[in-house]
Amino acid sequence: MTRPFLPVLALCACLAAGSTLAASSSADADLPSLNYDPDTGAFTEAPPPERGWQAFADLLKKATPSVNTAIPLTPAQIAEHVSSLIDSGRAKEALDIITKRQAAHDASVSPGVDVQLRYLQGRALDALGQHDQAMAVWRQMTTDYPELPEPWNALAIAYARQGQLQLAREALDMALVSDPSFAPALENLGHVQMRLAQESFDRARAAGGGQAPKPAQAPVPSIPKTPAPQAQ
Repeated sequence: MTRPFLPVLALCACLAAGSTLAASSSADADLPSLNYDPDTGAFTEAPPPERGWQAFADLLKKATPSVNTAIPLTPAQIAEHVSSLIDSGRAKEALDIITKRQAAHDASVSPGVDVQLRYLQGRALDALGQHDQAMAVWRQMTTDYPELPEPWNALAIAYARQGQLQLAREALDMALVSDPSFAPALENLGHVQMRLAQESFDRARAAGGGQAPKPAQAPVPSIPKTPAPQAQ
């Protein structure tokens, strides 16, 4: 009589074992994960996943744009920075910036000339003692942009340093033709005329046996910190 019930009892035992294994698996899933430390022989709980500031920082990093969104400087701002470098005795750095800027212009779709940086290139070369190269830059500018007084004025000062006062006066006259109210050229013209007058007195003294009066000593003009010409 009991033999027919044996399969039923076996099935019940299997179902009971299955429920026990399922419960055990569910319990194991709720247990924290452990890390084994071979140095101490102990198990420690693994740290929970980062949910604080690091996660927020990672999120911000992913949101960072892959392109440079900085606002580029305007030509006037670049010229002001270059001029300040020259004034502070860092003409070499200024010249490097001008060279790179011009190279970028040449490589662009519509290459052009930055008039401000071209004028400042002459200033940088002059500050580095490369006076002939500086004069070449300004002389070319007087051909390309005869309406600008700044290159004429700078060229006149370079002539005056070399003692070529007649050429300096002619260059200053051209600067004042471009802009009759250009103050640096007016001031430098006064210096050049005083030096020309002094030379005339010296010649008169030499011819008259030293009787001619001696005028006041005129200062040698220097490159003024005038604003660079505006790009046309």
